[in-house]
Amino acid sequence: MSTLTTTPHGGDDPHQHPAPTGLAATAEVYERWGWLVLRAGDRLLLAADATVSAVEMPASIAAEVQHYLSVRLLAGPVIALPGTPCRWLLLTESADEAAPVSLVRLRARGGLIHRCGTLVPLPPSRLESGAVSWRVPPSLDGPTLPPFTAVVAAARAVSETA
Repeated sequence: MSTLTTTPHGGDDPHQHPAPTGLAATAEVYERWGWLVLRAGDRLLLAADATVSAVEMPASIAAEVQHYLSVRLLAGPVIALPGTPCRWLLLTESADEAAPVSLVRLRARGGLIHRCGTLVPLPPSRLESGAVSWRVPPSLDGPTLPPFTAVVAAARAVSETA
């Protein structure tokens, strides 16, 4: 069985797993989870669809959102994008049916919402600014994604208490 590389941005992770051999093997793991994955050179791209979306936020805010969700047993996998400032992608259930006010609330907090048809990089993709990595890896059995509305609520809660 193939496993994932978990090379978190900014520290060691005791949950690291051996890497599958190559992008093709990693893509197969993602596809077993039901994700539509496209390969472009040395990149694996997740096509957001009716089952998975991503919320991109500055790492500082995303870390607080992830902690908020984690305490409530709702946290899901998180991808760290290279660059300065670092940004994270919090993977969620589909945001395609989200109320417009939810999208506005996230945008007001520096979030970008990647919905159906959007492509986002998956680890171990290489971008011009460096390697994409799992900040919080999904379970090897497949990811458990939080509801999009939970991420919106968490972003609102952590930004209102700041």
